[in-house]
Amino acid sequence: MDEKHFKSGFAVLAGLPNAGKSTLLNKLAGGLLSPVTSKPQTTRQNILAISEGDGYQVVFVDTPGFLQPRYKLQQTMVNAVDRAVGEEADLVVFMLDAAAPYDLNAGLVEKLKQVFCPIFLVINKMDLVQDESRLNELEAAVRKDLPVKQVFHISAMQGKGVDALKQAVIEAMPVSPAYFPPGQWTDRWERFYAAEFIREQIFLLYKKEIPYSTYVEVEKFTEDLGDKNYIRAIIHVERESQKPIIIGKGGSAIAQLRKNAQKRIEEFLGRKYRLELTVTVTPDWRNNTQMLERFGYIVK
Repeated sequence: MDEKHFKSGFAVLAGLPNAGKSTLLNKLAGGLLSPVTSKPQTTRQNILAISEGDGYQVVFVDTPGFLQPRYKLQQTMVNAVDRAVGEEADLVVFMLDAAAPYDLNAGLVEKLKQVFCPIFLVINKMDLVQDESRLNELEAAVRKDLPVKQVFHISAMQGKGVDALKQAVIEAMPVSPAYFPPGQWTDRWERFYAAEFIREQIFLLYKKEIPYSTYVEVEKFTEDLGDKNYIRAIIHVERESQKPIIIGKGGSAIAQLRKNAQKRIEEFLGRKYRLELTVTVTPDWRNNTQMLERFGYIVK
């Protein structure tokens, strides 16, 4: 390795909920690292995916979708975006949904006007837009607001344009030693991803407010015990009325949740686990500073 020319840095993915950041992160990482659902606000904390190769190491950062906060949990999500683009980024990848109105991004654009690093514009979901002029109009609108260095039209879901984007990101990284040891894929512990994938399945299985009112806390995580690997997790909900919805008639809903989540965890970790789920009511946890800090969120 030529240390004099080695490139390493942080590329932060920023955009609105459902812009496709988590899908893109998984494509860039080469695996299902970040939870992905069709519901907005699935991602609540910054998730790192470390990509490395000959002469480079890029740390891709998936941030929560930018929004106007209505409660303290959402404020911690906005704080996570602020830290990533304002303090950590060597490059910001600004993602737009090609089919969504650009003016919805006004709040995030104002934040991006304050960054000092280069900005790449990535217009995602180009497969959903038949009119090429629509993509050109979006690009022109963004260029009026931000000093965009490069523009990419991609479909993260289909993988179109992702390789070219990744290569451009690598080239844009500063000359620097690697931030993480070789072979490390992320900065999070396995129990974090176990909780995230349980929560992902809650988003996929339940409707309306239920997914947004839940937090998954891994209480016990044992490994390297052959076929006795074991995870016990608590699903926190905010109201008594939500608990029977999670459980379902005769326990049917939570049984399906356990089955789906266990499969997802085993696929990710590459070994068998026995998963146990319980449900507890933690009133108004999304607005409780003490609970948010206990759950690992950074509250200003």
